[in-house]
Amino acid sequence: MHPTTAPRRTPPAAALAAAVLGLLSAAVPALIAFLAVAFSGGRFDGGGWAVVVVPLGYLVGLVVGAVLLLLGRSWLVLAVFTGTMAVLVTVGYVTGGLGGGFLELAVLVPLVATVLAALPGVRRWVAARRAATRPAGGTRSARPAR
Repeated sequence: MHPTTAPRRTPPAAALAAAVLGLLSAAVPALIAFLAVAFSGGRFDGGGWAVVVVPLGYLVGLVVGAVLLLLGRSWLVLAVFTGTMAVLVTVGYVTGGLGGGFLELAVLVPLVATVLAALPGVRRWVAARRAATRPAGGTRSARPAR
């Protein structure tokens, strides 16, 4: 890409697919948090709040990652959250916490989102979008250098 050419505004197809799959992946932690609250009746003793807070943290991370990717600001946030979620679901299956046909979707969807978000074309597009919004002097601060 020529340095004076502005990067395209629309994300590549892989970035769009990664964002959609990232949002679909958010259904897993949302379901876990909902079930934790439903089965506990809203009463958590000791460290029981972690059962709700951790999935909600993943939910927020996945949504923020998808938005940042669609805006062309970061591909890494979505890749990290979807990748770690795929690992956690796999560990949950191995330790006996999950099973059935749900497992394949719960691992495959975030794993595909991770791969799509980390593709070289997506990373180049994000880098070009970030470079286009950086100040011309290459500094991040508006204050003059001393």
